[in-house]
Amino acid sequence: MENENATVFETKNFNSAGIDIGAEKIFVSPDGKEVVNFGTYTADYYKCAEYLQEKGCTSVAMEATGVYWIALYSMLESCGLKVCLVNPKETKQIKGRKTDVMDCQHIQKLYAAGLLRESYVPKTQYMEIRQLVRARQSVIEMGSSYILRMQKNLELMNIKLKQVISQIHGVSGIKMIKAILKGERNKEYLLSLCDSRIKDNKSEEILKALEGNYNETYLFLLQENLKMWELHEEEICVIDEKIEELLKGLIKDKNPIEVTGKPKRIRHHKPEIKDFHNLMVQIYGVDMSSVSGFSDYTLLRLIGETGINIKEHFPTEKQFVSWSGLSPRHHQSGRMRKQVKGVSCNQTGQIFKEIAQGLINSKNIAIGAFIRRIKMKRDSGIAIKAGARKLASAYYNCLTKGIAYVEQGNEKYKEQLRQREIKTMKRLALKYNVEFATNNVIT
Repeated sequence: MENENATVFETKNFNSAGIDIGAEKIFVSPDGKEVVNFGTYTADYYKCAEYLQEKGCTSVAMEATGVYWIALYSMLESCGLKVCLVNPKETKQIKGRKTDVMDCQHIQKLYAAGLLRESYVPKTQYMEIRQLVRARQSVIEMGSSYILRMQKNLELMNIKLKQVISQIHGVSGIKMIKAILKGERNKEYLLSLCDSRIKDNKSEEILKALEGNYNETYLFLLQENLKMWELHEEEICVIDEKIEELLKGLIKDKNPIEVTGKPKRIRHHKPEIKDFHNLMVQIYGVDMSSVSGFSDYTLLRLIGETGINIKEHFPTEKQFVSWSGLSPRHHQSGRMRKQVKGVSCNQTGQIFKEIAQGLINSKNIAIGAFIRRIKMKRDSGIAIKAGARKLASAYYNCLTKGIAYVEQGNEKYKEQLRQREIKTMKRLALKYNVEFATNNVIT
């Protein structure tokens, strides 16, 4: 018997269903009462879509569970169903009463009542770029482990290359390592393989670093780790080719835009993509690298996370910043207001924080000066997050308004702070009836 005192919510999303996704089965509730389960094979997903259409459902809500939701999401959309992806945190059941059957019923009821917020999912092309860029990042991280092992093998032979050159996997370092593995022990010859700047500034240090106890076993390990690192570098090039293909597909139907500015330097892990800067300008419709700290590689990472048409899902700048996890969270109860700590940002917010971290020591950039000013008052974590928030706002405005960012510079920012302080002093002078002299000195 149903509970007569149960709370009944107003229905806002009619003809809606709820789905709980698992690795082996999915549970579907078209009305919050009836529950049917399907397998996770492709044929089962299409049967699920047919079942929902037979029940008259036009929209579906489901949790973002691992990567299982991606295939089902695209298949349901291809069948004409509107899919609402929601954060699992917003659909948590009461502790001790959680089952797959109850979950899908709970999701359906919350979605029908309009109590679930839809997560932002970029279009398929951008999702593909996202997966490729993340895969590229993973390959780079795996390859870095072999660099550390090469450093260890050199250290075991007391060859101190890592102390005198910034990267043993740079051009000069790899040339010397390959020559050593071929049996070369002449230090002068190994030094000649280095870049001219290294020979001019560090020739003595390089010669001392190359004096070592060459051991056959450690040389063997060095060679094997070098092979593995090179394999990862080749894999990165293959991924870059696929990314280039997708980027060219995105600009196929767009009107060409004249590119006037020069691309910013990408110091590490630059993608091997032909006309990379030109491609990014054509996709975004504006030179987004004008924003401080943004390179074409940064924009490639962002395009996979946010797509281009963010204004459709985030009508305002504040909504985008909040979605990125960069706006402060507050909890208010009566007169008591608490700031929520430990709120993590998503991948987009993390990218903005990485950029802000790189700007913290910049000399001529206004956002860098802003971060340093906040850092003097609060800790560095808060300062970096505040700087990332400004970067997210600049990114949103450039993308939605199609206007390139103009860097004001550190001096302009200091002048703005000075004028703000003068304005504050004038207001205080007026409040306490104190004369404010024309030379900006209170008398």
